Amino acid sequence: MILPAQTRSAPVQAFVYYTLGVLSFAVVDAATRLLRVDYDLGTWQITFLTRIPSLLVALAVTMQAMGSPFRFQTAFFWTHMMRGVLVLLTTTTFFAALKYLPLADCIVIAFAAPIFVTALSGPMLKERVGWRRWSAVGVGFVGVVVAVDPTGSFEGNTGIGTGLVLLSAFAYALTLLTLRGLSGKEHTHNLLFYSTAFTLVAAAAPAILEWQPISWQAAGVMLIQGLASASGQLAMIRAFRFGEASMLAPIEFTALIWATALGFWFWGDLPTVAVLVGAALIIGANLYIAHREARLARYPRPAVPEHPGVPE
Repeated sequence: MILPAQTRSAPVQAFVYYTLGVLSFAVVDAATRLLRVDYDLGTWQITFLTRIPSLLVALAVTMQAMGSPFRFQTAFFWTHMMRGVLVLLTTTTFFAALKYLPLADCIVIAFAAPIFVTALSGPMLKERVGWRRWSAVGVGFVGVVVAVDPTGSFEGNTGIGTGLVLLSAFAYALTLLTLRGLSGKEHTHNLLFYSTAFTLVAAAAPAILEWQPISWQAAGVMLIQGLASASGQLAMIRAFRFGEASMLAPIEFTALIWATALGFWFWGDLPTVAVLVGAALIIGANLYIAHREARLARYPRPAVPEHPGVPE
């Protein structure tokens, strides 16, 4: 059977778009660390200003989907508000952590988010998680412990940064779990708009309180950050039109490569051996979880198990 050219090229397009998306978000993180460390701007000020281009992206996506940039009717308003709180928590804690930890370290610890998702999907969504995925969760958490190096990382500012990234990863996991409840029920443009608008409005007052003058150089970095954020969101949206999440999951971990390169370029930072070993364990656990979930989706359980009592 010969597949149409468009069908054959779809996985390639998905990989290209997703790679561009991951690279774009690595640029966002590096630009944010520049604003935090080199220009000493506050977390809330950066959060507020960088939501503006994201809101414009949401309006553009709405225009494309609905023919008007202002059609946001939804039956899930309070769910969107809850997601907005979680997105705000995810963003501000990660941005704050970038002042205390090297970029690559932040990225590695943030990789714990999918592991949190698997661990929480049972109690929160009543999904059945078998011993194989629980084992992968355990390996992933060991990787997190190795990466944060608790014998020394929970001291002073480094400890603050580690705690902030872990909180950000946990909040992001809750965001993803909330998103699962809206899967197939809500428009993409609504998902983009409500979380972005909530973050913009919620960050406004704290941003005014900590507002500092912005130099032309900082404004340029902020513009790059905003453009990279918008590009990343659009690339991710396009990627998921051509490929499935399980197929694209391994590309997510190329973020560590970009983060290491950017961290070394701007600050001379390189990951420690502990961070690299922890990253290997976390990435391996995440890849196995993605593989297992893809396999279960492809071969769903029968309504009555053929072998009762045997977990997945």
